[in-house]
Amino acid sequence: MSFSAEEFKRQFPLFAQEENSELVYLDNAATTQKPMSVINAIRDYYIHSSANTHRSSHRLARKSTEMVECVRKKAAQFVNAVSEKEIIFCRGATEALNLLAHCLCSEMEPGDEIVISTAEHHANIVPWQMAAERHRLTIRYVPDIAGIPQFDRLGEVLNERTRVVSLTGGSNAIGLRPDLAAISQSLRHVQVKWIVDGAQLAAHEEIDVRKIGCDFFVCSAHKFYGPSGIGFLYGREGLLESMPPWLGGGEMISKVEPQTSGYADLPHKFEAGTSSLAALAGLGAALDFLAQQDRKAMAEHEQKLVHYLHRKLAASPDFRLISQASHNLGIVAFVPVHGSATDLMHWLDERDIAVRVGHHCAQLLGRASGNLVTVRASVAAYNTDSDIRTFLQALEDFCEVQQQAVIAHEYESDSWTRDDFSMLLLERLASQHNWQGRYRELLLWSKVVSSKPEIRHQENLVSGCESEAWLVHREKGGRHFFGLDSDSRVVKGLGALLLSQIDGRTLEEISALDLPQLFKELGLSKHLSQSRTNGFYALMRRAMHQIEEGTAGV
Repeated sequence: MSFSAEEFKRQFPLFAQEENSELVYLDNAATTQKPMSVINAIRDYYIHSSANTHRSSHRLARKSTEMVECVRKKAAQFVNAVSEKEIIFCRGATEALNLLAHCLCSEMEPGDEIVISTAEHHANIVPWQMAAERHRLTIRYVPDIAGIPQFDRLGEVLNERTRVVSLTGGSNAIGLRPDLAAISQSLRHVQVKWIVDGAQLAAHEEIDVRKIGCDFFVCSAHKFYGPSGIGFLYGREGLLESMPPWLGGGEMISKVEPQTSGYADLPHKFEAGTSSLAALAGLGAALDFLAQQDRKAMAEHEQKLVHYLHRKLAASPDFRLISQASHNLGIVAFVPVHGSATDLMHWLDERDIAVRVGHHCAQLLGRASGNLVTVRASVAAYNTDSDIRTFLQALEDFCEVQQQAVIAHEYESDSWTRDDFSMLLLERLASQHNWQGRYRELLLWSKVVSSKPEIRHQENLVSGCESEAWLVHREKGGRHFFGLDSDSRVVKGLGALLLSQIDGRTLEEISALDLPQLFKELGLSKHLSQSRTNGFYALMRRAMHQIEEGTAGV
């Protein structure tokens, strides 16, 4: 069966909206878009059968209960579980992993060990750390090279105290897809509980937990075209039976006595409280949607895109690839050689191209590899060849502008023009009778700050501002002068306030000022958001640091 990304994409109404007509969506590792069938299922639930499950015998409650158990059966088929009892609904992979860490570790002895890897999402690290601290357990990591786990060396960290091995089925940061069959072979002769974090895996290939051989598998619906806030945990029935419950209340009990309670049978033992029933209806529709697709053809299309992206970026001297095309779920991670990853993200956003920049909840991997902040483009089956060409062209345009800026910086690094703050009267700002007046005055002050593209470089970026701001400094004749630029009028206005007090002054004059008190007296700390208040202080700290460095060099 041939696969058409264009036809597949037409099933997703977000792309049909006028404001999204040019959208190139490459943030699928964070969340996928939803087909019309999923949106309709959520809507139809609220229109036709909204009621709580199990707790009443009326018609709507029966219909709602039937829906939930029908979705449970579909989920069991989705992962090829033996029984519907092996499916526990939860809010997503993060909650499922917390459930497992709580329940499994509560029965472990001090000194027992948990094995994870540096490629894990924080959701598969932090719950184990919390449980390890509570129960005095030890966490061990699969050997790695520059942060990349060497899963073929898993046996090196297994011993008689290993109780749990919890590993990603696919890295959300670099797309690395471990060889699950090889891991299964490594674990064949040890008595451990094996968990697969399938949050990224489920969207890109058919899941067969019996073939994988894992004891537990977790996933989130929003990663595979379903709604957010819902997912499920697969667990072997015998293991789930032996585990203590996690949350108490609601349907997880069979009876309650004054001092003790009895617990319900599987799967309800782990489903306390009211689930997100509309989201469950959407999950069922997502499972139906995927069952109707040619999953193999979808995967082949995604792999074609991701290999093409890797090939093009690898050939460019302007980018450094972090990810690899082989054994990759569908993620390209890289950093620009010139300019920052954040600069590139804003550049792409202006062209309606959605990617993600950051550590991607994988700080261990980023820190070990030396690439804590990367650009991540992640594909889905609705991404077209045209999407990829548009993305690559935008990258090429960015590089051209950055190279020009580098040349300008080399020859004009100190050529910025000083702004004139002498006409900014503090008395005028203070005389405004209310916050609205002072806010308008700050916006007027922002006009004094001229555009300075020549200072927009990573080394001049002020960390801590809500919007990007760049600040440079020069010292001449014992006086300190500053150049500021930002795309935010509010940040420019706050910067103008700061520089109106310190620009052109000596160290002694600046040291005599109480700038935080001034900020407070003007009522800015009371009315500005916390992030903008932090921005003012970030500018102030950067200016003081530059003064100290300039003075030390004299």
